[in-house]
Parts: sequence; structure tokens; C-alpha cells
Amino acid sequence: MNTGVEKQKETFEDIYSKSNNWSYWDDTNPLTRYLLDRRLQIGVKHLMKMTNSSPQDWDVLVICGGVGGEGSVLANMGFRSVTVSDISENAIEGCQVRDSRLKTKVMNAENLEIPDESYDLVLVQDGLHHLPRPFLGLTEMIRVAKKAVIMIEPHAGIVANSLGMEWEDHGGAVNYVFRWNKLMFEQAVKSYVLQLPCQIEVIRLWNHNLVMDKVGKIFGGGQRGKVVVQLCYSLLDLFAGWLGNMTIGLFVKNSPVENHK
Repeated sequence: MNTGVEKQKETFEDIYSKSNNWSYWDDTNPLTRYLLDRRLQIGVKHLMKMTNSSPQDWDVLVICGGVGGEGSVLANMGFRSVTVSDISENAIEGCQVRDSRLKTKVMNAENLEIPDESYDLVLVQDGLHHLPRPFLGLTEMIRVAKKAVIMIEPHAGIVANSLGMEWEDHGGAVNYVFRWNKLMFEQAVKSYVLQLPCQIEVIRLWNHNLVMDKVGKIFGGGQRGKVVVQLCYSLLDLFAGWLGNMTIGLFVKNSPVENHK
């Protein structure tokens, strides 16, 4: 590991050793659930449409998965098997306590010590921008994915440049908030897979959950707040989706036979 990764691991081990307050991932409030699940559900829905399949057909690896919040969402969606990985041993221990359905591995996302094509799907949400080398994290995802990759990360653009933070400080471990766009994702994928037949889709959307949580609570939270927030996001994506601050990148590996159907 390089010194950046070592510092990051040390910091996150410290963070996850001091807190066990991860109960928000298991909150059943409709507004909270919508805010937590929305991006994952959008990504998975598009992947299932691209592949004409259902979650029950897939096993999935989550990288930079922390205490397994995203893993639990995926398990609830019906994936056949869900494995959560993280560089922090304390995070993985917390994941095991939180949700016994999840399998776990301690791994550095820039160097996943597992064979090629080990999992049908490899997914990350808000994790690559914590890495010193985000492109390496993405290519590692592609390498160990048998069928597909879902990347959910900040999108570069006017809104992000104006309102988003450039640097994140986690207890002294500073990372640059790396942001993607369609061209960047496509080029990163194609430069790695070369002429391998594949499908690539990039979705741009809005995501400001802290703000939307406040908006929803103004209207009473719960189901009513959820409906209001759904409407807000729908209008933003419909009329100003081109300014969205979030990227969902989807990559599907195809065999030559499948590609020529």
C-alpha cells in the first residue's frame, strides 16, 4: 500500500472503532429509506433492464462498503449473495454485527486480492472518490466482475464545482473528491477492456439527501415527506437533469455471441 492508503486505513480504523451508531441504515421510516435506497435502486433497475435478468440471478461484491449499509439494501432487493468489502477491519466487524446475511472481506479497493471474474456484479457507492487512485479502483472492479459493474459517484459539472466540496477531511486523512462524467467513465472502461464486446450506460441525476431530508421533514416526514421528495427529485431530473451532481455508470460484459444477437 502507498502512504495515502495507509493513512486512510489508519483513519477509518479509528473512526469505525469509536462509533457503533449505524442504525440509520436499518431505519424503516419511508422518507429515510427512500433517501438511502434511491440511487442503488435506480442503478440496479437499469442493470436488470440491460441484462434482462433479476437480482436473484446475481451475486454481488460491494467495495468500500463500510459497515454494509449498501449491502443490506442489495440483500433486501433479493440478490442471491452479497459480499461487503472494506479496507477497515473495524468496519467489516461492524458489518458482521449489523447484518448476518452479508458475507465480508477486508480488502484494499485499489488491489482486490481475488481472481478475475470472481463476482457477477461489483458495485461501489461513494467510495472511489476516497481512493488515492480512483481509476485503479474502477479497473479493479472491472477485473473481478464476471458480468457487470455499477459505479455511483459524484458527477463533475457546474453545480458540483460551485457548491460541492473539493476536499474531504476524515480525522486528518484528506482525500480529493474525484468527480466523473460520461466521457471519462466510457474512456476509462474502454481503455481497460479494449475491444471486448460490452454495453456502457451513464445516468446523470440529482442527489442532495441532506437538503431533501429537511424538505421532507417540513412536510411531516414519513410517507408524506417521501412523496414530496420524490416529486422534487423527479422535477429536478426531468427539467435540469443535465446539471445533476451524481453519476451512475453501468458496464456490462457481453460474450461475442450475445453482442451479435
